[in-house]
Amino acid sequence: MTFEAVTLDMATLDFPTAADIGTLSGAPLRSWVDTGIDTVAASVGKPAERVRSRLTETTGAKDLTAADEEDLRECLRVLRAWANNPASYIPPARKPKVERPEGIGQLPVPRVIKQAHTDTVCGLCADPVKTGDLTGRMRDPKHKLFTPMGWLCARCLYERRENPRRRDVVLRIFHHLFASSAVGLNAYECGILHAWLTETEAPSASTAWRDDPLDTTLVRLETAVTEGKGATWIAFPTAHTVIAALTAAPGGSAAERELLHAVAQHLDEWHTNPRGVDVRRYGTGPRCRAQVLKATDRPTVLSERGGPFDLHHTPPPTTEQESGTDASVADDA
Repeated sequence: MTFEAVTLDMATLDFPTAADIGTLSGAPLRSWVDTGIDTVAASVGKPAERVRSRLTETTGAKDLTAADEEDLRECLRVLRAWANNPASYIPPARKPKVERPEGIGQLPVPRVIKQAHTDTVCGLCADPVKTGDLTGRMRDPKHKLFTPMGWLCARCLYERRENPRRRDVVLRIFHHLFASSAVGLNAYECGILHAWLTETEAPSASTAWRDDPLDTTLVRLETAVTEGKGATWIAFPTAHTVIAALTAAPGGSAAERELLHAVAQHLDEWHTNPRGVDVRRYGTGPRCRAQVLKATDRPTVLSERGGPFDLHHTPPPTTEQESGTDASVADDA
């Protein structure tokens, strides 16, 4: 880990670099936040408690003693920005009002949104988040099976289900499989997957498709698009076949190829357990998969973020849906 000298009016502290903040955890992370508060307080000539209060208001971390590591890292990024430029120590801007999608593409209201204080990356899709861009966090999942997501880009906070990219669909497949679940896709996501599987003959010519044909799955995807379904479920083994068939097909962007190969790698590692994770200790479900992910000797953007994340969001059913036979299940962020 490297550190960067930050010269202040009344104190000097070698803050971790922006990149190294992402690797801090545990007691050292909390210690850095406490030290950063004292340093900024000396720099701006304000009591430490006043700085702490503004920090929690700025980051949405109501109680630093109970804040998780993702919130603490963001606190440290903010403190570092204030230390670099004491003039930036100002009350937080009014939270922007964002128009959320409606219907089957809607995601829950984020727990907190703010402007990024430094360049970083999205905690879900890994796209860059530039200083000043909108960033935020979803509410913690109610089910303890899932891991809270980190700070997300605006797209992952609001748009990934109404206007999905191929990478968004792959991420949903990965985290559903991580959680030992069938894969739930809405009509927009089904359309993306159907087009991807049929735009060339390469997926259907793959060994995975020949061993487990996806023709019926294509019909179900097409039906979901036609009927505008909120959720169409793809069985666990079929989702494995989908990933294998797409990985075997050429083309696609570099980001799509990288993500597909990362998912394929981790699916294989979950099956073969090459690092010998103790299955007797962790079982064969998500806890074991999380340990295999941590132990990989070929880290990827997925292993760096962990999971499983709760991406199973759908809007609450309407009165008409509640009385019908095709009501979607609402899962909280």
